[in-house]
Amino acid sequence: MSKCVCDKCGHEFAINPADFEEIRRDDIIVQYFCCPACLAKYHICTTDSVMRRLIRKRLKIQNEIAGSPSARKSHRLKDRLDKVITQQNKLSPKLKKIGVEILNGGDNTE
Repeated sequence: MSKCVCDKCGHEFAINPADFEEIRRDDIIVQYFCCPACLAKYHICTTDSVMRRLIRKRLKIQNEIAGSPSARKSHRLKDRLDKVITQQNKLSPKLKKIGVEILNGGDNTE
């Protein structure tokens, strides 16, 4: 568990993954947590089907790298992993913007 201080009301509280919530809008999933005192929402992550596929792919490659006895194979896997990370980094800003708009009461699903 991590400690957090609310930017809105100054309340200090523990962040527990069991308290994370989701909002679903079509293909978009926004994960967030709230300040227990004032209910201010804090964005964790926004995904769509493309990002979720990239997350699964990244985890699979990372597991393969961890279990690979061959340095040459690990190098090829590292190159694949770098490409997936690059794709995720390109998608993340747009998804975060959409997620924050949804948390703020908008319904932007572009």
